[in-house]
Amino acid sequence: MTVFFGRFLRVCVQAAVLVLAMLWGTQAFARVQVHVWSATDTSAVEPFIKVFETKYPDIDVVYREFNTSELYQVVMYNIDNPKMEADVIISPAMDLQVKLVNEGLAYRFEPENVDAIPSWAQWRNELYGFSFEPAALVYNKQAFEGLESPVSHTDLSNMVRDNPELFSGKIGTYDIRQSGIGYFFATQDAIQNNQTSRLTETFGRAGAKLFCCSSEILDRVATGELVLGYNVIGSYAMAAARENPDIGVYFLRDYTITMSRTAFVPKTSRAKYQAQLFIDFLLSREGQQVLANNSALIPINQNVETVLTPHLEDIPVFRVKLGIGLLGFQDELKKKSFLEDWESSILWSGGTASPSPQPD
Repeated sequence: MTVFFGRFLRVCVQAAVLVLAMLWGTQAFARVQVHVWSATDTSAVEPFIKVFETKYPDIDVVYREFNTSELYQVVMYNIDNPKMEADVIISPAMDLQVKLVNEGLAYRFEPENVDAIPSWAQWRNELYGFSFEPAALVYNKQAFEGLESPVSHTDLSNMVRDNPELFSGKIGTYDIRQSGIGYFFATQDAIQNNQTSRLTETFGRAGAKLFCCSSEILDRVATGELVLGYNVIGSYAMAAARENPDIGVYFLRDYTITMSRTAFVPKTSRAKYQAQLFIDFLLSREGQQVLANNSALIPINQNVETVLTPHLEDIPVFRVKLGIGLLGFQDELKKKSFLEDWESSILWSGGTASPSPQPD
């Protein structure tokens, strides 16, 4: 009886240990989900995500795509919602990102690789830039054959005015009422150039078509439906030009506005540690090299050679600095006035909108 009881006890202990081991093993190999909400084309970040998940096999990235204005609205409306599932917020609209962070939404931390990021692209140990995004002109090469390239924004305005048969109804730019990055570029243009309204009016008289996002402009330039796209995100423009020989990319020589796609971890994140790993890898030399070699995005680390390097030689690049100064044009009255002036310049002169919400 004693022997039987001893054997029974050993079997019970062994079974208990096996069950515990199975439970422990299940937990040990469970993948933690990191929800990334981003105003970036999925195709542009997929290669980076694959490398990240290979490096961290216990993390599963769940990626959700927005356009810039939509992302801002969704995050702002959920600012006090503890159930908001986002763990990383990514957007090229630096002003909207600063506004969210300034509302106290961001979790403060210092990434391991923060020293590799220039000071203009980081703010308060909460918001970090990881890409280098100049505003580009894109053009249909066949349509522009024989034309002299404009040097400045004034030259561009003169070119459109003097060639109505070429440009009428064939210029594409953002509808800044619905595109966060479009509004951002437009306000930065106004800061850099007091003749911006003249260029906008010229586009309006030429019947410029308005779009929500870079991809729509690029698709139409490729087919010849448009001959010129203005202030297109540089990384998308360069990627499209590599795939389609009919697309040309050009940067004006008086100034080129450059922003950085930024990321932060919201305080409501339920996977803060894994979210920090994601941003840290974005900023790392390895992650920046992945962006350079395998994605459409352009890394911000100056020690990583990019497709832009030969294009930006001798061009005055205006790097937009992250900070409270970006909130000026987000003031409700100032924004309302700016949009009214823009509408009077481009819409009343003949511009037409063609919206459909997609990532900018």
